[in-house]
Amino acid sequence: MLAQTAPAGAVEPATITWKNIGPGGGGWIPCVAVSPHDSKVVYAGCDVGGFFKSTDAGGTWRICNTGLRGYYVECILPHPRDPKIILIGTQDGMHKSTDGGESWQWLGKGFPPREAGSFSAPIGAVAMDPTNPDTLYAGIGRPRFGKSGHGRVYRSTDGGAHWSIANVGGGGMDKEAIVSDLLVCPTKPQRLFAATNKGFYRSEDSAATWQRVETGLPHEHVRRIAICQSRPEMMYLTLRSTPGQTPWQGGVYRSDDGGQTWTPRSQGLAKLVGQPGKPAPMTSNVDRLIVHPENPDIVYAGDTAWVSAGIYRTADGGQSWQRMTDTRTNLDLGLHKTGPTVFGLAIDPRAPDTVWFSTSMHIFRSTDAGKHWEQMYSHRLERPQGAPESAAGYWSTSGLETLCVANVVIHPRDAKRLFVCYADCGLMQSFDGGRSFTPTVQGMPHHDDVVTVAFDPANPKIIYAGSGTTDRGEICRSYDNGFTWRVVGQPQTGLPNGAIVNITVDADSTPDARRIYACVNRHGIFCSEDGGASWQARNNGLPNKSVRALVQHPREPKVLFALLAGGGGDQGGVFRSDDRGHTWRRLSSAFSCPDARALAIAPSDPQRLYVSARKTFASNRKTYPGGVFASDDGGITWQQVLDDSLIQTLAVDVHDAGVLYAGSAEHPYHDDAIGRGVLRSRDGGRTWESLNSPSLTCRNIRSLTLDSRAPSRLIVGTDGNGVFVATIPPSSQP
Repeated sequence: MLAQTAPAGAVEPATITWKNIGPGGGGWIPCVAVSPHDSKVVYAGCDVGGFFKSTDAGGTWRICNTGLRGYYVECILPHPRDPKIILIGTQDGMHKSTDGGESWQWLGKGFPPREAGSFSAPIGAVAMDPTNPDTLYAGIGRPRFGKSGHGRVYRSTDGGAHWSIANVGGGGMDKEAIVSDLLVCPTKPQRLFAATNKGFYRSEDSAATWQRVETGLPHEHVRRIAICQSRPEMMYLTLRSTPGQTPWQGGVYRSDDGGQTWTPRSQGLAKLVGQPGKPAPMTSNVDRLIVHPENPDIVYAGDTAWVSAGIYRTADGGQSWQRMTDTRTNLDLGLHKTGPTVFGLAIDPRAPDTVWFSTSMHIFRSTDAGKHWEQMYSHRLERPQGAPESAAGYWSTSGLETLCVANVVIHPRDAKRLFVCYADCGLMQSFDGGRSFTPTVQGMPHHDDVVTVAFDPANPKIIYAGSGTTDRGEICRSYDNGFTWRVVGQPQTGLPNGAIVNITVDADSTPDARRIYACVNRHGIFCSEDGGASWQARNNGLPNKSVRALVQHPREPKVLFALLAGGGGDQGGVFRSDDRGHTWRRLSSAFSCPDARALAIAPSDPQRLYVSARKTFASNRKTYPGGVFASDDGGITWQQVLDDSLIQTLAVDVHDAGVLYAGSAEHPYHDDAIGRGVLRSRDGGRTWESLNSPSLTCRNIRSLTLDSRAPSRLIVGTDGNGVFVATIPPSSQP
């Protein structure tokens, strides 16, 4: 077999329709904006899910990612005159839409060359000259992470087609400044204001030179700026208080002279200070501001701290603030019960009593100046027929799918029943094929991140679930179809503390002494011979404990295959045990995969094994290729059948060993962090075809699940847009 390269830029099949399913919400939403032309048109940006658009005031949303070079949207800027033009700043640079957000063009001319291992020009803020909208400004930095500050502001005078550094040599701005906000004065467009971690800056020459303004400000870490469009001399800014440091020095400041002098206006805001060493969100910090377009005394502020999260409003120019969100009275969190930490905030310029804010889980709207709020990301539904009662209720997405999926498992006896393992939102079940979802994590200590579930082969009401991230996690067992759980795998029972990578329940064991295998991150393979009550290590013969996958032979239950990544000087590979994991042996000394990802064995031909791995430069100074590798002799010899550095996951048709699916995913830590979506081979990897279409809006694929009863039904879990389902035709070409 010859290694095939994934078809870059190939024509994508129009015949495949992917349906996005899920409960809605659940992911970080850094920004929200309302169209100045139509109050029903609302935009939202996600950290890994891309751009969302609603045309019915948040009742429904669509994912619009066509043309994006990255899925982290930091800021949104609608054109003041043309409703079809929208600009967004992402960690991958500037993007522009000329069709109302349906598709995007990357605006890269004049910015630094693209980087393979970092962000070349992450956009922290964008601004537009209101008198000449073709003049644009972009500030560099990653405000959320406090990184990539270069003290640079770029300018374009042709609507973004070409850019150049406005402040060559810094122009008075600190060279490590992270630009978190930019404003152009409505009446004097050559005057700009910049919020940075190195101070509040003012420019009088279209961003060429900058002067830091300090009068009235106790320190230099400025986060946001807001201005009244009708009274531009009236301005507000927020300061970030250093977490754990007393006295508290955050809050809101006001200027009545166009930003030359500032006075504190924080009476009524929370001023809690966390203890040293505690997480930053334990310290109160206002991170968003908006001013009423006609009344400079009406301002909204968003607190991002866990301990004081929510919206505040002032009607007297900041002399006093009133908290406007209370989960006991006027704010229904909906499905996701995490607190309302405010990351995005917007006011409707046509109807200023309508205010929007977004969080790490939700998006909310108020139409009465903050007195009442409704969540706009999910719809509560009636209980599906045959489904049990659920205290959390049953929910369906509004289209705002921002979740990351670790795994999707189909119930062994009911194809409509799905178990979806999410990052940050735990385990949810659907009883109607994905139309509605309900959370089922009661009793799980680390219920935020569930990695996988497995069923007892004799009684599928008994379910095992693995949870956790990196160095924490456990295995839980349920006797009631996964609605309530009890911990059975933890340090007290012999299972080390760590994320559970894999669970395999051995059908070749009696129900009263059920054998279970588990892979624990950084600790290797463990086995229980008593249904999870006690656990013992099964790592004898393994050169390291970086086990990425464990697969049981479909016909010989004593035989197990383990996939190891690199660790401890060993470069990984495939190992076999013929005695239920008591001893292991390497199958091929010639096959190494330091960044191994997935292992699949063909049920119809157990001699056929597939491995996916990512390209990596190992500690031995050798580069190891990425892609898909195949073995036709049970793992003795291997051939690379797909040359692709991004392959994350695999699935094999239950009836045909030559039909193989591969999912690609890229890490969101550098430019162009988008995978290649879903690929299929129908000849064991000799040739490949793309299964992508415009309806698959996220190309970072984390999981692939085939329905064994209907192998053409493919369920895809993504990093940022939740779950997609499609029926794959025998040939994907139109």
